[in-house]
Amino acid sequence: MQRPQEYTAIFENVEVYNEKFTHLHFELKKPFRIKFKAGQFVSIKVNEEGVRRAYSICSDPDIDHGVEILLDTDPQGIGVKYLQNLKLGDEVSFHGPMGRFVVEDTADEEALILVGTGSGVAPLHSMVVDQLKNKEDQRPITLYWGLRYAAHLVWQDEFSRWAKTFPNFKFHPTLSKAEKEWSLCRGRVTNCLQVHDLPQNAGYYLCGGKAMIDDVKKVLIGRGIDSKKIHHEKFF
Repeated sequence: MQRPQEYTAIFENVEVYNEKFTHLHFELKKPFRIKFKAGQFVSIKVNEEGVRRAYSICSDPDIDHGVEILLDTDPQGIGVKYLQNLKLGDEVSFHGPMGRFVVEDTADEEALILVGTGSGVAPLHSMVVDQLKNKEDQRPITLYWGLRYAAHLVWQDEFSRWAKTFPNFKFHPTLSKAEKEWSLCRGRVTNCLQVHDLPQNAGYYLCGGKAMIDDVKKVLIGRGIDSKKIHHEKFF
């Protein structure tokens, strides 16, 4: 695993999906290559005083000349305000890659269950791309993504395409405030996990807020999942 170091990058591109999510792309300037693992994060310098904020990398690890992040614009903290005020071509400084929230290289995990809420899907997006496209992983891989509203499912089409392309991949978007016509999982991700089949021999990767992590772990352990097979990244 690469040791973290300081990078200078250029703000290359931005896609504002909606009022909640924005996708940002940074092209590396110095050093101009980065070797990260899916699930890791970078710590971006967000003011002249040296304050930093951590953001999970959501991009393909095979692309080593830049990094991408998914920004949740609510709440409007110092990091969000800094990133929203960037102009294309601006230089940014970040430290990375960091974190041990990566897919375990072990034969004990015969399937992967990924559970994220909100922007907690960012590192899981990188994991899905890496396992399916780069590593050609044949194990069953299931992704649960919990949000409030269908309008915030900015990667639904992409994940649905992956599910059609790779028979071993399943995607379960879960809405806590779904419209009447919504026919998929309703409620919180824990509601789905309580009724879906959960393989005992899988690795479980959770990313989101502390309350969500604690609730999901409680459900998993209550259904007989070994706590050693549960990996997590808490955002706040």
